[in-house]
Parts: sequence; C-alpha cells; structure tokens
Amino acid sequence: MPKRPSRKLPVESALILASLALGLLHAWFGRYAMNRDGMSYLDLGDAFFLRDWPNAVNAYWSPLYPWTLGLVLGVVKPPPEWEFPLVHLVNFGVFVAALSAFRFLWNALQSFARERPSNQNPNDAAPLPQWALLILAYAIFLWIALEVERMFEVTPDMAVLACLCLSAGLLLRLRKSTRLWKFALFGLSLALGYWIKAILFPLAFLTLAASYLSKCSRPDWGRGMALAALVFLSASAPLIFLLSTQKDRFTFGDSGKLNYAWFVSPQTFWRNWQGQGQSQAQVTVSGIALHPTRELLQHPPLFEFDGPVAATYPPWADPSYWNEGLRAHFKLKPQLEVLSRTVPSEGRLLFRSRPELTVGIVILALLSGRLWLPALSQLWPLLAIAIAGLSIYLPILEHDRHLGGFVLLLFLTLLTAVRLPPEFKRAGSRVVVAVVLVMALGTADYTIRVLTHHVAIAGSGPASTWQDLVAAQELRRLGAQPGDKVAVIGDGASAYWARLGKLRIVAEVMDTSMDSNQGSKEFWEAPEGVRQNVYRRMAQAHAKVVVAYCPPCLVENAGWKSMAGTPYCARPLP
Repeated sequence: MPKRPSRKLPVESALILASLALGLLHAWFGRYAMNRDGMSYLDLGDAFFLRDWPNAVNAYWSPLYPWTLGLVLGVVKPPPEWEFPLVHLVNFGVFVAALSAFRFLWNALQSFARERPSNQNPNDAAPLPQWALLILAYAIFLWIALEVERMFEVTPDMAVLACLCLSAGLLLRLRKSTRLWKFALFGLSLALGYWIKAILFPLAFLTLAASYLSKCSRPDWGRGMALAALVFLSASAPLIFLLSTQKDRFTFGDSGKLNYAWFVSPQTFWRNWQGQGQSQAQVTVSGIALHPTRELLQHPPLFEFDGPVAATYPPWADPSYWNEGLRAHFKLKPQLEVLSRTVPSEGRLLFRSRPELTVGIVILALLSGRLWLPALSQLWPLLAIAIAGLSIYLPILEHDRHLGGFVLLLFLTLLTAVRLPPEFKRAGSRVVVAVVLVMALGTADYTIRVLTHHVAIAGSGPASTWQDLVAAQELRRLGAQPGDKVAVIGDGASAYWARLGKLRIVAEVMDTSMDSNQGSKEFWEAPEGVRQNVYRRMAQAHAKVVVAYCPPCLVENAGWKSMAGTPYCARPLP
C-alpha cells in the first residue's frame, strides 16, 4: 500500500514565512521599476476596465495578467506616485499564488516519492528524506522566483510558473484518483495557462498527449483525458474566437510568429515596419504591411501612429496590428545563428547559473545508480513537459524569465526520482545540505545586491522610474493634461513618464536599432530647418509637446527646456 506522506514539518512553516518575506522585500525595493512590456500590459488593463474591448484584447499580449492589473488599478485609482508600487503589490500576489502552486506540486511529488510496493523491504532503496527534499525544493523555488523570474519585472512569467506547478500537481494526483471532476480541473488549468501566455496553448496538447500515453492502457484514464481535452478546448475557445474575429483569420496568438520574424527571418525591426525587411546585406520581401505606422520623414526617421490603437505607446501596445502582413520565413543560416546563442544561453541557465545544484544532482544520480531510472520512467510526462517548454523557445530570442517554470519542474522531478541504497542515505543527505547552504548564500547575496543596487550585471536589477514620475509632474506644470497627445525623440516604448502622466504618444523620431540612438543623433545634428519641419509634422499629428533625452548641448533659445531632476527636456509644439 502507498505510504502516506508525513505531516507538514515545522521547518516548512519557517520556509514559507522566509519565502513570503523575501518576495515582499524584492517587491518593495523594486516598487518603482517598470519595463516596456509592463507598460503595454497596463494599457491593456486600462482598456479592459473601461470596457474598451477592441483595445483590451490583441493577438500579441495574452489578456489574463493585464486584465488583473487593470481591475486592481481601476478599482483603487491610485495617484501617479503609487501606480507602479500598486502594480508590484499585485505582482507580489502572483508570487504568493506561485508559492501556493509550488507547495501543491511539492506535496504531490512527496506523495509519489513515499509510495512503496507492498512487497518492498523497508531496508531497500528509498527516496531522499522528506526534510532534505523540502529544503532543497524551497531553495530551487526561491532561486527561480527571485532571480530568474525577478519580482521587479512586470510580466506574466511568474503566473506561468504557477500554472505549470498547478497542472503538474494535478496530473500527479490523477494517478491515485481518477474522478472525472479532477480531469476537468486538469483541463481547466491548461486553459488558464493559455489565457496567461499563448505559448502554453501548443504545450497543452503535448501535456495532454504525454498524460494520456502514461496510462493509456486504462479505459477510465482515456475517458478522463478526453474530458480534460474537451474542457481545455472549451475554456480556450472564447479567446481564440475573439482573436480570430479581430484578425479575420484563425489564430490563437501572433507572438511566436512575430518574434520569429523579428529575430530570425526576415529580421525586421520590431516597430514601425513599413513592409520591407532587411537581413544582413540581402534585402528580402517580408510581406505587405496592411496597416503600418505612417512614415512622415526618412531623415530623421519620423513616424506617426495616432489611431486606431489607443494606448500610451501604440506601436508596442498592439504589435500584431501594426505588423499585420509580416511573414516569417524559415532560413537555415539565420536559424543556426540564433541557435548558436539560445542553446548556450539555456545551457548557462541549467548548468552554470547554479553549478552547485547541477553538481549535487549529478552526485545524487551517481549514488542512486540504476535505482534512479524506475522512478524517472514513471515521471516521464513531467520531464517531457519541462523539456518541451525549454525546447520551444530555442528557435527564437529568449530571456531566462521565459524558462523559469520549466527549469523548476525539471529539477524537482529529477530530485523526486532519486532512490538511495541504505549505505548512501547519509551521504545523500549531506549532499543536499551542502547544496542548500551554497544556494542560500547565493540568494542572500543576490537579495543584498538588489537592495543596495549593486547587481553583478549592469542593467539586470530594478531601475527606478522616479525621474519619470518627476517628468510627468513637470509636464503637467507645462500644461500637459491627461489624455493629451505628445511626441518623443528616441524610444517611446520606455517613455514611462507618458504612462504616469496619462499622455498618449502619437509620433516619434525612432532610434533605428535596439542598441543605437541613431535616430535621435540624426535629429540633433540636423540643420535647424530640418528640426522645424519635424516639429510641424508632429504638430500636424496633434501632438502638443515633444519630449527627449536632453542632448549634451541643449539649445534653450530653440524652445527646449530641461525638466529639473530628470534627464529629459521638453518643447511645446506650434
């Protein structure tokens, strides 16, 4: 008979409290942080709360996370200085949900690990002690949640982690109870993942297939998985219908296609695409732009986008609209170039980010020997989900935060499968303690670096938007009111002052690459007559003021005024 898992260990309560304290600490010290994706999520949330349905749903950003943000912000209606802190409070709530889902998965894995055949000798190989698995599992979770997902990032990736843990935990529990309502709940969890992030839609089919094959010989299992698939498709159908109706074609989301076109082939720029792409020296036809932004000037590159997308920065609020008609092409050479970056990147995350964890698992596997394999063979659906999730991002440009949930699932599964002979039990426990101590020191070091703003890699910590808040207040004093239209010189996607001031960017002189300020430089070096022409065109787009990072030599008599306490300067438009 299966052995019931022991009750919650006293140390688990301490680990839960420590996790909550660390999560709240990271959220607080990153409360003024924002990122360009986050600004788009906030705009979608606003549209949802205001029932502006055409702008509340699009094929690039999945809706559930931004709708949650919009509902909270719409109900509380915080002043500008508290808007971003409130967003991070919601993110802390998502962290709490992820912690709960992780505990749900861990309990299911513990139940599996303690299962013992009735004819097995108590002195035979056994899993790691419960306390050892517990402390190591929490160490891995905190690494993933705080350092890989990062609390200060306004993205749905922490929610993705929660959904993965929930689905995996439900799947494990189905091994012991095949009641139909549990299969329905499993399918609903897969659909919830799709509403949070579109990449989980194709992964759900692999999850269902792997789950079915794991016990396909049981008739009740097949019926249950059929019900899970039906619930998944039924709960996903409304979103697919909304997106497909909006696009006049079938789609469950365009984020994968667009990212492939931007970063692999034909490598068009991610905003202000006009219908022609360039890949290295070879010009390729990337498609016919159905409704691009309006190019007003080529030199400097000036674009206008006043409608129909209503948002702080429309080109990034709905990239699927402005890039409609963009075609992704498979080409071997650029694909291999991307893989030459993404494969080492995943390898770094798995093997080099926490080498003590990798070494510990290798040692435990060696101590287990072939005893490791039977348990792994029973847990292969979880391994398949984790490996598929890691693999699906390989063809395109990726960030570590996209992979956190899959890495957590992979490591927890490998550790649960460990089976140690009696003579190696003490050695296995010592290995776990050593790994946990090193990981705890790493988490403490990272936390101190975040709190003191001394992160190891420049730009990888929370960047305060306090100067953007000051700039929004200065623009209000200059006469800019919520809802007014403005223009920018440079990157409008990170113009957080516009979000805080409730302003709408309708025109920009675009910097022509991610790592270059070429557009801004060309504007400032242009003759005064060219700049005056730019101002006129921006005014014709109904912009009332133009904002830019102040150049080294600001020409005050040309109408530009620096905003005290910020790196920005502004100029009223005629």
